[in-house]
Amino acid sequence: MREDRILTRPKIGLVLSGGGARGAYEVGVLRYVRERLSVPTRFDVITGSSVGAINGSYIAATSDRPKTQARLLARVWSDMRFDEVYRFGWNQVRTLPQVLFGRNLPQPSAHGSTLGGLVDPTFLEAVVRERIPWAGIADNLFHGNLDAFAVSATELSQGTTTMFVQSRAASLPPWSEERGQRIVRTAITAEHCLASAAIPVLFPAVRVGSQTFVDGSLRQNTPIRPALVLGAERLLVIGLRYVKPPAAGELETEPIVYPNALFMLGKLLNALLLDKLHADLARIERTNALLAAGIAAYGPDFAERISAQIPGRVRPYKHIETVLVEPSRDIAEIAWDVIRETGLSRYTGVVARWLRRIPAEAETHQNDLASYMLFDREYVNRLLDLGFADAQAQHERLEALFAPTEGDPS
Repeated sequence: MREDRILTRPKIGLVLSGGGARGAYEVGVLRYVRERLSVPTRFDVITGSSVGAINGSYIAATSDRPKTQARLLARVWSDMRFDEVYRFGWNQVRTLPQVLFGRNLPQPSAHGSTLGGLVDPTFLEAVVRERIPWAGIADNLFHGNLDAFAVSATELSQGTTTMFVQSRAASLPPWSEERGQRIVRTAITAEHCLASAAIPVLFPAVRVGSQTFVDGSLRQNTPIRPALVLGAERLLVIGLRYVKPPAAGELETEPIVYPNALFMLGKLLNALLLDKLHADLARIERTNALLAAGIAAYGPDFAERISAQIPGRVRPYKHIETVLVEPSRDIAEIAWDVIRETGLSRYTGVVARWLRRIPAEAETHQNDLASYMLFDREYVNRLLDLGFADAQAQHERLEALFAPTEGDPS
């Protein structure tokens, strides 16, 4: 047996998706990863969009506390109250024409100022600003607990995706910007994450520098490519959309009824946030298969040789291991169950009354709109449990993802 083999630790990327209140599911997955795996679970690169940017900020800022961070983040989620997140009273009714038609709206004048929005974002802004230890991001980058953190937002006037990147390295790696995308190196703050999570119309747009931004999920809901550019060699991707397993010969037997505008708004959010996640992962698998075949046919330097022949290619192709954890149950059904069972009786606001109407009128056991909006402890806890269980179901794959690789010493 050879004695000159060494273990090397691959760089792991964590990719977090957008989806409003569905983000509690991500925290459940992270709790299992941090607390139940037997191998060290360092994340070298973290990227997130929308609520994934907020969760990612907390994980990046507490990278020096891997065993406790997910449990503490779960507590933040459980402490949220629906009526506080969605304050919609007389003041919002009075200003509704201004928000919808732009009449007499104040222009955002400073970094972090907001514009428009149907609900008062004060509570959610306070959670993001006060419960995330923002200085910890720079501290963890400086001390080597993290290599890079990036969040995406959509620039409002042009509709372009902006990646805000904070990195330990002196400069960013070569990054070929795609059409409709900008890369901005900066110290990421609460403003960047609030901009990334600003669902259009519902939450106000956020001014960062001289530009105004809304939800990053509109153009890039699951930022896989940025994680790869920033050096990740393996990826843990957490999705927030349930994908029903296909059944041969299955036919739709029950008609789906769209009873009111709120029900359809939930379906519209699904369409807006429809992500190319599975297409991106399929592309990675095809590249992995091509590299394996090329190395078998032409030798171990095949990746470098083929990369050198592609104009504009800024980095060599690499085999990328990925683990995708996504809901094993439709989250919209969980939201429907919670509203049906609890009646949201703890809440008296306008938004709660709107959401209560959907299960009463719909002939489908789903509430897509509530699944994005329901910052309720019962709902949050069910998503935490689902994320934990779905990660547990992939225990062996997760262990292998974080396990060091064996190689010859250089």
